[in-house]
Amino acid sequence: MKNNILKGYFFAAASAISFGLIPLFIIPLNEKGIHLDTTLFFRFLFAALMIGVYCTFKKQSLRVNQRDLFLLFVLGILYALSAEFLLWGYSAMSPGIASTVLYVYPLMVAILLYWKYGEKISNPTRWSMLLALLGVLIIGWEGENMRFNFWGTIIVLTSAMTYALYMVIVNKGKLQAQGIVVTFYSVLFSSFYYLIKMSMGSFILPSLDTLGFISLFSLVTVVISVLFIVLAIQRIGSTPTAILGALEPVVAVGVSVAIFGEKATWNLFAGLILILSSLMVKVLGDTQSLRH
Repeated sequence: MKNNILKGYFFAAASAISFGLIPLFIIPLNEKGIHLDTTLFFRFLFAALMIGVYCTFKKQSLRVNQRDLFLLFVLGILYALSAEFLLWGYSAMSPGIASTVLYVYPLMVAILLYWKYGEKISNPTRWSMLLALLGVLIIGWEGENMRFNFWGTIIVLTSAMTYALYMVIVNKGKLQAQGIVVTFYSVLFSSFYYLIKMSMGSFILPSLDTLGFISLFSLVTVVISVLFIVLAIQRIGSTPTAILGALEPVVAVGVSVAIFGEKATWNLFAGLILILSSLMVKVLGDTQSLRH
C-alpha cells in the first residue's frame, strides 16, 4: 500500500515537471510563426502515434467498451481545451506567471470532489493548498501591483477548470481501460479536435526540423505528462496529484528565468519556497496517516 502511494507521488511529480517544460518548446515555436492549432495538432498526433507504437510493441490491446470510449472522447476534448487556453494565455502574459495562475486547479479539483462526491478535505490537504495558493499569489506580486493580466488570467483559469474536470473524470469515471490506453485515446481525440479546427482555416505544413522539434515537445509534455498523471491519479487520487502539480509553476518559472530572461525577483523565490513547502506538508501528512 505504502509503496503504491510512493509510486503515485513519483508519477505525479514527474508529470508536473514534464508539463512545466511547455514554455521551453512553445516559445521557440511561436517565434517561428507556427500557428497554435498546427502546433497542437501535431503535438497530440505524434503523442498518439508514439503510444500506439508502444502498445503494438507490448501487444497491449487498445479495444475499449462503448461507455469508456465516450468518456475518453470527453477527456480528449477537455485536455485539448486545457492546452489551448493555457497556450493562448501564454500570449497574454508571461509563461511563468501563466503557469502559476494555472495552479489554482488543485483547489478546483478539491471543490468538485467535495461538491459532487462528498469527499472530505483533510487538514494536511487544506494547509498544503493554502501554502501553495499563497505562493502563487506572491509569485504574481511585484511591488505594489499584481503582474496578472486580467484577460490572460481569465483565459488561464478556464484552462485550469477544464484540466480539473479532466482529473476528476479520470479519478471518478470508473474507466475499465488501463492508464496507457486512457492516455492514447485522450491525446488521439485531442488531435481530432485540432484537425477540425485546422480544416476551417489555412494549413501550412511545418518544415522537417520543426516537425522534429514538435515530436520532442510531444514526447516530453504529452506522452510522459499525461501517462504519468493517469498512473498517479489511479494510485493516490485527484487531489494529491493536483497538489503535486505545484511543481509545474516551479519548473515553468525556472525555465522562464534561466532561458527566456524572466526577471528573478524576491517574490519568485519566496513563492517557490512556499509552493515546495506545500508539497512537503502534503507528502508528510499522508505518510503520517499511513502509519496509523
